[in-house]
Amino acid sequence: MTKPRIGVLVGPVRVGKTTVAERVVGLVRTQGLVCGGLLAPALFDGCGQKVGIWGVGLRTGERLTLARVDRQLGGPTVGPYSFDAAALTWAIDVIKRDADECDLLVVDEIGRLELEEGCGLAPVLPALRARRDGHSLVLVRDSLLDLLRTELSPIQLDLFQVTEDNRQDLPPRIVGAIL
Repeated sequence: MTKPRIGVLVGPVRVGKTTVAERVVGLVRTQGLVCGGLLAPALFDGCGQKVGIWGVGLRTGERLTLARVDRQLGGPTVGPYSFDAAALTWAIDVIKRDADECDLLVVDEIGRLELEEGCGLAPVLPALRARRDGHSLVLVRDSLLDLLRTELSPIQLDLFQVTEDNRQDLPPRIVGAIL
C-alpha cells in the first residue's frame, strides 16, 4: 500500500457529506477493499423530520442511536443534540478497532463536540494521526476545518469541498485521489 492519506469531506450542514461518504464506501468495496469506521446518517421520525443521528459501524452494519433532539440521552449536549455516552463509547471502539483492519477508515463526523469540547469522538484523532497503513476519510463542516487541521497536524489533508452541484460527481474523484 502507498503512503497513508487522510481525505476530508468539507461542507455546510445538510449538504450531503454523509451521502457522499456512503457512495465512496460503495466504490471502494467494489474494488475489493475493506472499509471500516463509522457513518452517522440522520435519524428521521415518521413525518420525515430529522430527530437525531445514527451511528453505523461499516464493518458490521451495527446501528446505534448516537444523538437525539427530542429527548435527553444522558451524555454530552451540543446545540439541540443530546448524545448517548454509551453509544459514543461504542463508536470510538468501532473506529479504533477498525483502524488497523481496513483499507479505508471513515470517521463521520468530527464536529463541535470533538473540536471545541474535546469529547465525543475526540479520542480517535490520535489514531488517525498514527495510522501507518490504509487511508482515512473524515467528515467535517467547513466552519470547523481549521480546528481539524490543527488537531491532525502535521499530516497533510486532501480536501474535498461538497456542494449541491458536485456531490453526485465527487465520490469517484475522492476514490481516485485518496486510493
